[in-house]
Amino acid sequence: MCRLAYIFIAICASALISGTPMREIEDRAAAGESSAISALRDSAERGSLRAMNYLGFLYWQGMGTRLDRDSALFYLRRASEAGDVKASANLGHLLLTGAPELQADTAAAIRLLDFAAAHHSPSAIRELADYFSINPGDSTSAGAIKKVADAYSHGHLLRYDYKKSIEYYDRAASLGDTTARRIIDELLQIFPDALNH
Repeated sequence: MCRLAYIFIAICASALISGTPMREIEDRAAAGESSAISALRDSAERGSLRAMNYLGFLYWQGMGTRLDRDSALFYLRRASEAGDVKASANLGHLLLTGAPELQADTAAAIRLLDFAAAHHSPSAIRELADYFSINPGDSTSAGAIKKVADAYSHGHLLRYDYKKSIEYYDRAASLGDTTARRIIDELLQIFPDALNH
């Protein structure tokens, strides 16, 4: 009987995946529909990074399925290692905050968030900005600090703030980022008192 039920769910899952938009499958999985969860697993096994990331989210939250942090991390890591920007941002957040049952790993978190920020992830850029404002002495990544400076400078994903932009460019330049050094030199010609505290 259990084997028959599993075969039925597998058939429903493959039928569901073939003609249903992924957003609908995700909504059904979040509501606990077993055929949708199976469809996501099948899609993840076939290499769908979106499915892997979403399964990671579902398992981490225990939404629509049991709470399973190991499975969540498995899917998030797999998607992140394959280059998925959202999974990298999500895993970076978890590693940075040291979420329940997970040891914080700042260096790995900054690398993941830096990757996601380079691919224009709003959540990654905001996470980096928050982290570096709370931890101003952290020199984990000049590139990540420069991305925060760029976001403040352009008013893209963060509110435009030339003083914060200059502060972050200066921090990145002090860590050896030559582009940040050139930018800070140009900005200080326009705003000569910007670094005076």
